[in-house]
Amino acid sequence: MKPNEARELQARFRSQHGLATEKSLRLLGVTYAEQRHRVQTGEWDLPAPGVVRLAGSVSTPEQALLAACLSAGTSGVGSHQSAAWMWGLLERVPSRHAITVARGVTTRLHGVDVHRPVDYPAHVVTLRHIPCTDPLRTLVDLAAVSSDRTLDDAVDRALAHKLLTLEAIQAEMKRLSRRGRRGVGKMRAALRRRGFVGAPHPSVLESRTLALLRRHRIEPISTEVRMGPDGRYRIDVLIAPGVVMEVDGYAYHSDPEQVAEDKRRRNGIRLGGALLLDYTWRDITYDGRRVAAEVRQARAERAAVTGDAAVTG
Repeated sequence: MKPNEARELQARFRSQHGLATEKSLRLLGVTYAEQRHRVQTGEWDLPAPGVVRLAGSVSTPEQALLAACLSAGTSGVGSHQSAAWMWGLLERVPSRHAITVARGVTTRLHGVDVHRPVDYPAHVVTLRHIPCTDPLRTLVDLAAVSSDRTLDDAVDRALAHKLLTLEAIQAEMKRLSRRGRRGVGKMRAALRRRGFVGAPHPSVLESRTLALLRRHRIEPISTEVRMGPDGRYRIDVLIAPGVVMEVDGYAYHSDPEQVAEDKRRRNGIRLGGALLLDYTWRDITYDGRRVAAEVRQARAERAAVTGDAAVTG
């Protein structure tokens, strides 16, 4: 091997987590006989078909994923749980890596899930020198292979880290649903569970909240009440003197500034001495019995402190 070819090979090892394909070795002038010699002497080893690894290079989950991608040829990309981990949507390294390849590509990799979808990913992004599906495709792919709890956590992380928007997720689901893709239905269910779709309009939510309370014979003092110094804090429902109820309907629309303002407002209400109960639209819609029980308990506790028997009426 010529000096310039040797330098290029070392650069390739450095940029590819200590890996190189046999095809790239041939282009750099490394013969099969030389490759076999270096493997036999322990300078290189073979982590996957068609891939060599520089002995002594640090063995990492990224290296294992890239080895699978390289072994599958130019169409191999990290996907599903592996891409989700690379994007930070999963906290732990998956027990099995997953890659997506073009239909017609034949490859068998031990301990790796190989997917051959009808619609090969339209967008591939390089993360830490590894080709991966983009966040939108990754989420829908993850939905097809993960538990509800894992998917819910991944959706929360994707939105919190601003990797994508709710509108983008819905557009991607609409596009993929026309192709009969697995995972679309589970994604819709995840968005409903997290309260990102199907939430009622705020005025409807207020009506549902009042209907829930009255169904359980709890008559609040008022709604849309001003509290605090100069009436600076607006609250949703005043249950009883010193007992406040807040209900969130469209939390995902709030920008960081609005979220911070909501926290400041609620902290101000608490510091003012009020007992603040905090609920989501899902609590009101699907867990009304618990909400009513907690409201009654809060009202009774405040009455015990103040000695006001009328609070429990």
